[in-house]
Amino acid sequence: MSFDTLQNSRALRRILSSVALWTEGEERGLPAIVVSLLVHVPLTFSYTILMWMDVYGSVDLTQATDVLYIALTETALVVKILSLLYHRKMARRMFDEWQSGEQFQLQSPQEIWMWKHSVSSFRIVSFLYIGCSFSFVGCEFVVVLFLNGYKLPFPYWTPFNWNQPIYYWFAYFYEVLAMPLTCISNCTLDMWQCYIMLHLAICYRLIGMRLHQLNNKPSTNVTQVIVRIVQFEQKVKSMSKQCERIVSYPILAQILLSVLILCFSLYRLQNVSFLDDPGNFISLVQYALCMTMQIFLPCYYANKLTVETLRLMDCAYNCNWMEMSTSDRRLILLYMQYLSRPVVFRAGKFFEVGLPVFTKTMNNAYSFFALLLNMDK
Repeated sequence: MSFDTLQNSRALRRILSSVALWTEGEERGLPAIVVSLLVHVPLTFSYTILMWMDVYGSVDLTQATDVLYIALTETALVVKILSLLYHRKMARRMFDEWQSGEQFQLQSPQEIWMWKHSVSSFRIVSFLYIGCSFSFVGCEFVVVLFLNGYKLPFPYWTPFNWNQPIYYWFAYFYEVLAMPLTCISNCTLDMWQCYIMLHLAICYRLIGMRLHQLNNKPSTNVTQVIVRIVQFEQKVKSMSKQCERIVSYPILAQILLSVLILCFSLYRLQNVSFLDDPGNFISLVQYALCMTMQIFLPCYYANKLTVETLRLMDCAYNCNWMEMSTSDRRLILLYMQYLSRPVVFRAGKFFEVGLPVFTKTMNNAYSFFALLLNMDK
């Protein structure tokens, strides 16, 4: 049956194409990686380096934290961009296979309904996450225009004194170019990574549905159907390993750096009074919320993928195998033994990605925050 299972990823891929991080079809003209570097080296990469130079030149902890929470976020983005550029061909082949592969085509109205229901909330989550991030950036750019003195929306090092009126606007408009680019790239890459994990999780749910439907198959066709299901599951499992290679190190960098990002964000927040500076207070709360979502979303979708693979054994057991032939029952038994090990994503081969990691990350962020407060006394 004709149904576009990738429709929820098209907007994300169009955005990535607009920021030179994704290409559809064959590459023409300049290689895609050259175009990406031409866009992101003078803006994303240089902007990140300038922030770290400002951190290096900070005179105290308060001044450093004003830059660190953004510098760490930009550093995580650099890791995501480099990972996508390195694995861009593999990622594009994976999407092409999802689009045109015969095994990935939905076969019944029930499968279409299941797919639509499984992805119904993804677009809302993407909109909220990207919208919240952009509103934070927009507020920072607008607020500084109404201050009495000169202040950059996000501090970074410049080779000139930007406090002078003639130079301030050069620094300001460079950020107008760099920060929205890095913001949309960061948010879209996060949701793109979440989408491929969600897509694989729904594929495993689709396999479970097809195992359950073995009850309605004629006994003469069961063997062929089981073989096709096993082949489909092996294909999805192979793609899961490819997906892990794409998202492993970006998620590792995001989780490790997010501990420090949340710590420094909370440190800045406790130094700001809502009554004295409500705009800055609200923007910091908004940023902390965005960073919490940035940690939670990949952990949630990775956990969802693992849960769906765990359910396959129950689906295989409940496929009415007792009424099958001896050879088919043996095949189901071997397949259940094969399914005993679920698919689990690992962040850089160090730890498993899931909801427990999110809890530990939040606990570690609070612990570092408490330590930072004690050091500041």
